[in-house]
Amino acid sequence: MSINAINSVNIDKKPNSLNRTLHFGAGSSSTSERSKSSFQKVKAASIAGSAIGIASAVLCVYSACKKKNPSLLPYKMSYSEAGALCIGFGSVLGGLIGGLTADKDKKNIKPKLREASQQFVGNMVFPLGTLALGNKLLKKINIKMPQIKSATAFAKYANNFINVLPKAVMTVSALVLGMETGNKVINIVNNKLFKEEVKHDVKAEDYLVHADDICITANMLLKDVKSITSVTSTLLPLSFIVSGSKTGIQQAPDKKSDSVDYRNLNFSDTFKEFYKK
Repeated sequence: MSINAINSVNIDKKPNSLNRTLHFGAGSSSTSERSKSSFQKVKAASIAGSAIGIASAVLCVYSACKKKNPSLLPYKMSYSEAGALCIGFGSVLGGLIGGLTADKDKKNIKPKLREASQQFVGNMVFPLGTLALGNKLLKKINIKMPQIKSATAFAKYANNFINVLPKAVMTVSALVLGMETGNKVINIVNNKLFKEEVKHDVKAEDYLVHADDICITANMLLKDVKSITSVTSTLLPLSFIVSGSKTGIQQAPDKKSDSVDYRNLNFSDTFKEFYKK
């Protein structure tokens, strides 16, 4: 074995003892490659599982809507809170099954289950719940906004903007409140349930699953851009793939090494950190 093959020698200077730990370049590289290849398989299985779960849920929602409206076309579907929850559940469940199937390390089961509850309850159930309550409250209050008394095109556009402003503010506020409250509540529950303290912050990408609500609000404010709602409703199921994939790739941090804790990284940073190895 050549001297260049040795990366480091650690000497423990204790009386009457000489402990040497040798780290060989070839072995370390081989282990890293195997670990990277294993993670790639888990990532691919998580994304595939999430996609299958979404497709299955969309078919269920479409079948239910088709019974009420036989002439309904798939690309013209609009999703209610219940429909969105159904697709979200399919994504998370699919990603979880895919990740557990590909990941043979039993210590990673708990982080995946924890992330599944965090994604579904914290990022979907609570925000959609607060949004539904906000809509009901807004209808009861029936806020009348002041109007510009003019027949000009500008006044007409401005009045429309003013009228939908309460709805827009309520939508954004309800989503933010639901996301923050939901994640804090489910994190406390998870800490007790899994007997492990983990801080889970809300990421910008977590709002992807509510792209339709955000774009519908934008559509109300900009009524001339009618295509926004139809496009987001068509692409909405794809936004859920982030939640399912994040669930499947979760891994327990190795406290004996310098491994990264994937549980509190966002979707893109998880892969960036892994590729650094």
